[in-house]
Amino acid sequence: MSLRADGRKNRQRILDTAEAIFAEQGFDASLEHIATQAGVSRMTLYRHFKDRETLCIAVLERNVAELELRVEALQDDPYACLEIMNMMVELFAHNQGMVEGLTRHPTHQNDIDRLRHRVVDLLVDPLSRAQTAGLIKTDIGREDLFLVMSMLGAAVGHGSLQTRTEHVRRALNILQFGFMCPPDEK
Repeated sequence: MSLRADGRKNRQRILDTAEAIFAEQGFDASLEHIATQAGVSRMTLYRHFKDRETLCIAVLERNVAELELRVEALQDDPYACLEIMNMMVELFAHNQGMVEGLTRHPTHQNDIDRLRHRVVDLLVDPLSRAQTAGLIKTDIGREDLFLVMSMLGAAVGHGSLQTRTEHVRRALNILQFGFMCPPDEK
């Protein structure tokens, strides 16, 4: 295996391991533990990611990119907006610890804002299709999507990944009643 391919493989292992450990232990998880579990040295981890924040941003970037790929498969589905929101539930619960930790570091606020905009952008066209199909109220707009994201983020809470997922899923179910069209308005 070439050095370049080996480097990509190490980077991928670090990201996979960091994602799992940050999801369970939060932002302050030991980077040494992440390196050990990924089967790389601390030096290798730091060669790829200069600090904890950079590693977290890389994990979040990858998760949003994966969400973007999943959304592409739903392009023509009028229910895609609701499905994407369900995907967001998983993303929020899984990444809550990283996002919470990054918000303590104002130098990365632009990165967090950019990722939030990417996630909201994923919902704009599906929202319009759902509104055209009479599934979602027409007075719901892009700014409301940011509000929904904030509400879901606040609903995540603390606890195990399973508990966080249950909390945010319940919050989404409640929110969906607020923007769904009643049967007589379709």
